[in-house]
Amino acid sequence: MPSLLALKEDSMDDLDKRILEELQLDSRKSFTKIAQKIGVSTATVSDRVKKLTEKGIICSYTTILNTSEIGMVTLISKIKIKQEYNIEEVGKEMAEIEASCCVHHVTGDFDLLVISKCLGHGKCGSIIEKLKGITGVERVDSELVLKTLKEELNVKL
Repeated sequence: MPSLLALKEDSMDDLDKRILEELQLDSRKSFTKIAQKIGVSTATVSDRVKKLTEKGIICSYTTILNTSEIGMVTLISKIKIKQEYNIEEVGKEMAEIEASCCVHHVTGDFDLLVISKCLGHGKCGSIIEKLKGITGVERVDSELVLKTLKEELNVKL
């Protein structure tokens, strides 16, 4: 029986990876332009993108904002969950907070890492209070990001 890692690696071939790399650079790029660049037909690109979407590898197409240019700040919160509570259930509730961008189940002294984007420093306090108010939360430690040195959403395949 193949390992789970092997199954994940087998979910894409080199052509899929090349298509995804092009889409990560510009998700508005036409399938025709992608096909020309990588040397296949437009229909092949279209079929592959459809399959990658059906597999859940392509989740969405979006616009990435420079949030600091519109007055938003990044809040990073580390959350410790009380032992008797389900971490994923508490995490799902945190994901419902409008400002939450990412909720990660992590290793270490804390159980969850929540990254939020707040419009101004004043809103961060209310986000922290919302996190603290969720049933099952034992402790919340938060930091404001002073300056983002790198924020890259593209992944190397």
